[in-house]
Amino acid sequence: MFFLFSAPAAFAAEPVADVPSETVQVEAPAPRGPDPASTSAAVTVLRADASTPASADVASLVESAAGTSVQRLGGLGDFAAVSIRGASLRHVEVFLDGVPLNPDGAGVVNLAELPLGAFERIEVWRGNAPVSFGAAPLGGVVNLVTWQTDGGAVSAGYGSYQTIKADAYGALTRGKLDGNAFAEVLSTQGDYRYFDDNATVFNLLDDHIRIRANNDKLQVGGFVRGRASLGDWRLSLTDAPLYRDEGLPGSVNLPAENARLTTIRNLAVARAEGHGGVWAGSATLWHLGRREALVDLDGELDGAAREETDLSDTVGLRVTATAAPAAWFQPSTTLGGHREALDVTDTRATEDEPARARLVGTAAVGTDLRFWNDRLTLSPVVQGVAIDNRQLQDADGDVFISSIDPRLGVLVRPTRWLSLKANGGHYLRAPDLVEMFGNHGNLEGNPSLLPERGWQADCGIRGEAPRTWPVRLTVDAGAFWLASEDRIVWVQNSQQSFTPVNFGETRVQGVEAALELQAFNLVDSDTSVTWQQSRNLSTDSAYAQNELPRTPPLTISEAVSVHWEERVRVGYSLSYTAANFWDAANLYRSAHRTLHGAFVRAQPTPKWPSLELSVLNLTDTLTEVVPRNPADPDDASRAVSAITDFAGYPLPGRTLLLTVRWQPSLPKEDRP
Repeated sequence: MFFLFSAPAAFAAEPVADVPSETVQVEAPAPRGPDPASTSAAVTVLRADASTPASADVASLVESAAGTSVQRLGGLGDFAAVSIRGASLRHVEVFLDGVPLNPDGAGVVNLAELPLGAFERIEVWRGNAPVSFGAAPLGGVVNLVTWQTDGGAVSAGYGSYQTIKADAYGALTRGKLDGNAFAEVLSTQGDYRYFDDNATVFNLLDDHIRIRANNDKLQVGGFVRGRASLGDWRLSLTDAPLYRDEGLPGSVNLPAENARLTTIRNLAVARAEGHGGVWAGSATLWHLGRREALVDLDGELDGAAREETDLSDTVGLRVTATAAPAAWFQPSTTLGGHREALDVTDTRATEDEPARARLVGTAAVGTDLRFWNDRLTLSPVVQGVAIDNRQLQDADGDVFISSIDPRLGVLVRPTRWLSLKANGGHYLRAPDLVEMFGNHGNLEGNPSLLPERGWQADCGIRGEAPRTWPVRLTVDAGAFWLASEDRIVWVQNSQQSFTPVNFGETRVQGVEAALELQAFNLVDSDTSVTWQQSRNLSTDSAYAQNELPRTPPLTISEAVSVHWEERVRVGYSLSYTAANFWDAANLYRSAHRTLHGAFVRAQPTPKWPSLELSVLNLTDTLTEVVPRNPADPDDASRAVSAITDFAGYPLPGRTLLLTVRWQPSLPKEDRP
């Protein structure tokens, strides 16, 4: 198993903490996450609290934020990744306690590998991200922050398709030493029902309801952390291992009955944090190792028999510093670098793949300039990146890639309850090693890819009801615009393999809104809506003015629950995703889907365990009626289509999960 030393970032209750926020308070206790009203960036802070059902995972919680869209390969535990504001999956950088899991968009992070029970909060930064991350992705940043609370918590659940979920958390403080740990086990057969039209849209006689085969998985993961405080400094060590073994079932029309994938991942970071009278800083060293072993002896995934092992390895160092020499002037800087490597071995290939590596350096300098009694904040940032590709022996692109990317955030707070925001900036992402050279299964590389470059801008408004009201009400609304050059898109061919290509110029624009309501200590409600329009601005007639693949024009998320002193809570959820195309030519389109969920939980007293029954896809929806030929707007014929997501992978019908949870030591407001 790979190992690494990891130190988490931003959640401690001491001033040395490196809180990823635009507001620097070096002498005050760190808040439990950034304040969305005091930063120019569009940020949503999500918590798995009492209103969150036990069936929720990281993907479903992230999807509840405005501007997000999650792409899945099935049900509980299956692959899931997030897109923000129409950006690609690689345009979103995912951090674990401030440590990048895909630095500079190197790869797509599978959110299913990250157990929701491990996290005290999830921060979704859309567009402009704080300097402390040392990142400037076109889409945004998702930062997962692990629990810090003393005490312990355990839960266990059993549900449909022989699904078993169990996790445990514990923490202990002794003087200047403290430590905590989390572990989770997930096992499921994943053998749900789905609709198969046998790839014949015009023939209804060969349609069948089938059972999803080879969709089992076993996942074991968690983290362990130890910290020591030494005067003005604190030292941390964390290790976060993961083991995952799963079948690869394939798409609806090309099922795979024997292909399997085993993943071993380990993340760790060593961190030193310090603070003085007007400054605070940290140094973080991390190592991320990942081993993926694919066995597809029958060539079910793409026609080629494979027995392949992919080894990826990243070692990085990042130093951050913030200061507050004056109330109106709060500069910050981040310097970092990492080495990423990929080694692919296929025992059935005629030639060995060469080991590949690259070096990446980043630097970001910014400041908060506060005027008008803190009613006006300007946040200019300059981000620089340099990439050395000399160790990529067969790359066709530039040996050195560099970019200086400016961005600016503006925050106006005319009253305590109203915030006006605007952001804009330039971004760059070089193709990662998988995009250039391929990976296991049906992902083929393209060493001739060009770096993606683009501009992002947004504006928004946030309003909060006065705290004296019996109803807590928060409204967020905004508009966004993304324009990119040489956008990299994975395009599916007739053999069901995927190859990345540069699209030239593309544009995504849209609006997003979110409403959070808590009324009379009885009702909790969260609603988000995102509408977006994507266009391929290519001059090629086959693609010109087409929608970008996997960019739904409309998504809606709603979660509402009613409770009585947390002794009984009943909740309902709605997730709607409009039909969207899978391919660049806009010939193949998924069905729109409306999924309902519900849960009921009972807990006689806070000292007792809670018992919860949660249901996903309450109406057991497997199909939708869709246009038979989406490429021909004059064809009024309709066809029955399976409810699928990314690349034709079916989603499950009704799924039940019964969970027992005991969390006597967590704060009342955080107990799910």
